[in-house]
Parts: sequence; structure tokens; C-alpha cells
Amino acid sequence: MLKKYPHLSITLFASLLFIPFLGSVHLFDWDEINFAEAAREMIESGNYSRVQINFEPFWEKPPMFFWMQAGCMKLFGINEFAARLPNAICGILTLNFLFYYGKKLFDSTLAWWWVLLFVGSFTPHLYFKSGIIDPWYNLLIFGAIVQLYLGSCQSIKNINNYIFAGILLGMAILTKGPVAILIVALSGFAYMAMQKFEPFFRWRDLATLIFSTLLVPLLWLLPDLINNGFWFTNEFLNYQLDLFLNPVASHGQPWFYHPLVLLTACFPAAIVALPFLFKTSNSQNPSFLLWMKLMFWVVLILFSMVTTKIVHYSSLCYIPLAFLGAFGLQQTKGILKSWQTLTLVFLGLLYSLVFMLIPLLGSNSALKNKLIHAINDPFVNENLRAPTPWHGHEWVIGLAFLLLTIIGLLWLNRKSDGLGLKVFLVGNALFLLMINFSLMPKIENHLQGPIINFYKSLVGKNIYIETVGFKSYAHYYYTQKPAPNKNDALSKAVHEYSTTHGIKSKSKLSQSERDEINGFKMQWFLNGKIDKPVYLVYKITNTEGMDTMKSFKMVMNSGGFKVFKRSH
Repeated sequence: MLKKYPHLSITLFASLLFIPFLGSVHLFDWDEINFAEAAREMIESGNYSRVQINFEPFWEKPPMFFWMQAGCMKLFGINEFAARLPNAICGILTLNFLFYYGKKLFDSTLAWWWVLLFVGSFTPHLYFKSGIIDPWYNLLIFGAIVQLYLGSCQSIKNINNYIFAGILLGMAILTKGPVAILIVALSGFAYMAMQKFEPFFRWRDLATLIFSTLLVPLLWLLPDLINNGFWFTNEFLNYQLDLFLNPVASHGQPWFYHPLVLLTACFPAAIVALPFLFKTSNSQNPSFLLWMKLMFWVVLILFSMVTTKIVHYSSLCYIPLAFLGAFGLQQTKGILKSWQTLTLVFLGLLYSLVFMLIPLLGSNSALKNKLIHAINDPFVNENLRAPTPWHGHEWVIGLAFLLLTIIGLLWLNRKSDGLGLKVFLVGNALFLLMINFSLMPKIENHLQGPIINFYKSLVGKNIYIETVGFKSYAHYYYTQKPAPNKNDALSKAVHEYSTTHGIKSKSKLSQSERDEINGFKMQWFLNGKIDKPVYLVYKITNTEGMDTMKSFKMVMNSGGFKVFKRSH
């Protein structure tokens, strides 16, 4: 079946890996809940053209991924499964595309290695079980670069390649933003530089590429520009630029952050690919090999230079990294160098230890208390104390990974056909499926379970709720906060305040005006004439004197969070 129906085999295997247990874990704050909330508010408000959070304009991301989530929510309900399903579908498509182009441009051996390295590595695999934007963004950019490659290697130019490249690139912009243009442009420029600046396109090809690229996002932006002016588009573009120039809070990391993340988290593909990141080769398709190398280095260098460093930013490296590993394994007939095997075994042993220690700590009160006393962070300590149903046998998961490492990388890897690595990669993919329903729900419960469950208890209640002193989207999504009612006391108070202070349009607030109104809301929650209960959520490290406020009663204290309620 693998040889006769490879795409059917990949589709079935990917469906088994990515679709089951998508809804077994709450969405994680920030990104997963942020994006799901944007999709939920599209459905709640009926406004699919402009992204909103808390029913206010949200210019940080364009809408395409939220359209996908909203579509899935329409079919399966507003839940974790629907929020993550678009990426499961993306995973199935990505593996099929990798095999298709691997076989078309090289052979089926490289194609299978490419698929296995991608699906059998930690972060590339886990991203397809998430509710974040990047898997689709990465696939669309990769597709655009492949089309540029196909256009560059043809003696008789086909303008269709540039049309397809532009459409895919435009869709990438509509998925996450205009940085996609920079990545593709820098990759193309670097390719030209390697070819002594000999253009690989005609000028009409370039014009076609630019036109088809801009056409897709303009189909979204133009109606808003016509109806509402340039304000929203300007805020969107300014935010994208600001990500490059200024670090987002808690995301200003050192320059080596992304290389370190790739080496440790993109395991084992990064170790397998490492020798071929620098090595030249007389391959059957040196041009595509060069494109993949340039794509990798452009992304890595670009996002190591920018001030905001988030783990997702280097995820576009996964596709070329897995390709370079597959290319190397094809060249060596699946045989790894001794240092690669030793490095993989060492890291495998470390991960095995982590997978065993986490459940042992969770189920052993004495060990947990020792860890709590060693950590000087009350919030983290309360996370560890969160009531979680550890049964004591979950450490077997780590033992299974240890056996997989020993059997695959030490015993079977002595075979000359790469059997050991194949067993390890398939086994790792199945192992990642297993931890999704065995370990992840318990880990997530320690991180945010108590507060999420509290929010869920408020669904359908007519309340005000806000977090204080920290950023979160969970209270919007998990209380299923409805759109503001203009007859609510808060809406009337905000309208009166805005009118008094010359704030004319709620839909076109500057950041300073938004901060001013949010400050007013907080004072109103504390002292205003409320018409329904107010819930304020704090981390235990910063309750700002709420314990002594007589008008508020603490109604929840667990997992590092305190919730105070003011009755009307």
C-alpha cells in the first residue's frame, strides 16, 4: 500500500496522528485562546471582515485563519476540537505536499525520509495539534517558494508559476501578515546573489508575481478602506513594523534563541540535518537544494535579528530542515554519523528522563513539596499545587520513549538501510499522539486548569469579568462573553466618559485612548454603580489590596489565581 498508494497511506496515517484527542486539552493562553476567541467573536457578532477581541478592533492579525476556525466552529461547535481542526487538516496536506515534491524533484526514498523526519520530530508534529496560525502560514510560504523554484529552473518560462506563487504568498499575508513578502523576497534575492545576480525571471514575471500577491489581501482590505478609511489598515501595518523594532513583553530573547530552540525542540530532524546546512553537494537537483538552504538561513537569521523572539517565528525552518535531513539520509543510505547517533541518543535519554520525572513529581507529594520549597515563586508554587489526577503510573510513558530510543537508535540503527531511524521516527510520531491524551491534560491543568474551569462555570451568566495586572484572553473565550449591550450600565458609563473627554469613535481608538478607557473601566468596576456582578481576576503575586476591599468577596483561590466578586 505504501508504494502503490503513498498519498492515501500518508493521509490515513496523518489523520490518525493529528485528529484524535484534539479536544482533550483546554486551549492555551495566550495564542491559542486569542485566535479561537477572534473566531468565536466573528460568529457572535456576525462581522467576518474585521478581526475583533473583546468586540474591539484587533489589528495584530489578518482574518484568514480565523475564517477557517469559524467555519469549523459552525460545524462542530465552539470548542477546542474545532479551534484546532484547521491545523490537523494542514498537517495532512503538508505531509502530502512534502512527499509529492520530494518524489517529483528527487525520488521516493527522499520523499519518505522528508515525511518521516517532519512527522517524527517534536515541534513540527505538535504544531499540527495546536490552534495557532503558523502551520498554515508556513505551508503557504513554502508553496510560494516552490513555485518560484519551478519558475527559476525552466528554460522556457511559464508565467503560471508566478501567478501561483503570488496567490500563495497573498494567502500567507492574509493568514499572518506582510512579513511573508520579506521572507520570500530575501530568499529570492539570496538565490540571485548565489547566481551572480543573474535574474531567474523576466520583468513581466515579476510584475505578475507582485500583482497576484497584492490581489489576495486587497480583496480583504479594500472594502474596509472604502467603508472605514485607512485607520484599521494603518494600525495593522504599524503593528507588524513594531514587532520588528521593539520587543514584546517577555519575548526579548538573546540572539541564539532560535538556533537553540531548533536544535532541542525540532528533535531529531535538526540533528540529522545539521551536517548538510553548510555542505555543498553535486545532487541531482542542486537548484532546489539551494532554495531550501537559503529559505532556512533567511528565516533563522531574520528572526534572530528582530527584537521580538517567539518560538513560532522560526517554525518556518522546519520544512527546509527536514528536507536537508532527508537529502542527507538519501545520500548516506540512511546511515548516520557516529556523533549524530550519540547526540540523538543523549537527547533521547534526556527527554526520557523528563517524561518520567514530570509524572513522578505530580504523583509524589514528598517530591512535589521539595520542589515547591526550592522554587521562590508563589505563582509557580500554586501551579504545582493545583489539584491534578496523577495516578502514579504515567512515568511509563517516559520508559516507553527510553525503550524507543534504545531500540531504534542503538540496536536497529546498525542496519545499513536506516531501519532503526525509521522505527524511531514512526514510534516518536505515535508517542506524541500518546502524550496528547495522557500527559498534556495534566500538565495543562497545573498551568491553567483551575482558572479555566472557574471561567467555564460562569458561562451563560450575566456578568462583567476582567483580568487585572496580567494579559489574558481566557476569560473572554471560556465564559463565552457576549457582545456588549448598549443598555448595560458599563456601556452607558463608557459612552458618557468618552463624550466628556472628546473620544469620538469607539471603533477607531488610538492605543492611548484605549488605555485611558480601560483605566476608567477598572475604576468603574471598583467603585461605579454596577448593574450586574463584577468578577476581577488576579495572579496571587499581585492582588493590589483586594483582600481588604469590603465591596469584594474572594470566590476563588487556586492554581495561582484569585478571583474577587462584587455583587450589585
